[in-house]
Amino acid sequence: MKYFIVPFFIALVMVSCGDNSTGNSSLDALIAKRDSLKEVQTNLGKELAAIEEQIALMDTGIKAPVVELTAVTKGAFYSYFQTQGIISTDNQAKLWPTAGGTIKKIFVREGDRVGAGQKLAQLDDAVVRQTLGQLEVNLDLANENYNRLKKLWDQKIGSEMQMLQAKTQKESIEEQIKQVREQLAQFVITSPIAGTVDKIYSKEGEFASAGNPVPVMTVVNLTGMYMVADVSENYLSVIKVGNPVQVLLPNMDTLRTTVSRIGNVINPNNRTFEVSLNLPSNGELKPNLVGNVRFIEYQAADAVILPSSMIMRDAEDRPFVFIEENMKAKKVIVQTGRSADGNTEIIGGIAGTERIVSKGARKLSDGQEIRIK
Repeated sequence: MKYFIVPFFIALVMVSCGDNSTGNSSLDALIAKRDSLKEVQTNLGKELAAIEEQIALMDTGIKAPVVELTAVTKGAFYSYFQTQGIISTDNQAKLWPTAGGTIKKIFVREGDRVGAGQKLAQLDDAVVRQTLGQLEVNLDLANENYNRLKKLWDQKIGSEMQMLQAKTQKESIEEQIKQVREQLAQFVITSPIAGTVDKIYSKEGEFASAGNPVPVMTVVNLTGMYMVADVSENYLSVIKVGNPVQVLLPNMDTLRTTVSRIGNVINPNNRTFEVSLNLPSNGELKPNLVGNVRFIEYQAADAVILPSSMIMRDAEDRPFVFIEENMKAKKVIVQTGRSADGNTEIIGGIAGTERIVSKGARKLSDGQEIRIK
């Protein structure tokens, strides 16, 4: 067995300083000596504790078990509840033609970038164009007839009634042409948004109409995406706009965002309300992707936190831990709060300055001597 010799030096300090002086030199000397001894005593206590720890580790004759200690963590503590959400976007368009007809030409391919108002497909409009051509011929004749009669009437020749009838006929044909051109626009599929052609379901030569259950194509813009989650009404007082949340998606890093909107109606079927979360724009997020949303249910700013695995229960089902005190294991009953992510909030029993026995605690008894690894 090895022994350590600790030199012991006591310096007697004679002080006589300003406001701390009593005016009695003998008393001042004794006070100075006392303060010096207290400082030496404190330093000796620390040094002796370190030596005892080294002896416990090196002396194989000591039967005390070897344990590991962990300092208590203090900091912000959060507990969560989790629900499922689905990614959505308002910038997604399913496109049908307004009028029915055979698809004559598709001008884009899947993956193409398109602008708002861009022509994507053309349906066969031959019959309507034939009607338009005949109306344009009729308009030329009506214009010629009206201009001739108006010129005569300006010279006070002819009948005013004939001139007015010719004008009415001309304007009627112009209105018909306007309506036919509007009909022609119904045979064209254009994109209402800027985005990417995501899927083309129809082919050239197939019949398309607004009554088909499947659209001709879809265009999507991956900006402005958000997640919608249904949250139980039990958490109505917990969820606030601006609250931080975590979004967990398959094979992706956890996204951190905030609550952007809270629904005002409770769904009577499942007693939930709708919560929306804004999401960043990136190529990994897709509309209709399902993920989990973690909402903060409880938080404490300066909590005492322990790994849940360190907390044991005694025969009376009381939670407890062992702390190290003078190289002995001391059993301490603790009051636990909430648990989350493998940690538990401790609301009573320890102050947060202790060292907890983290390994080897299961075989200890209260007051048992220990060796520290």
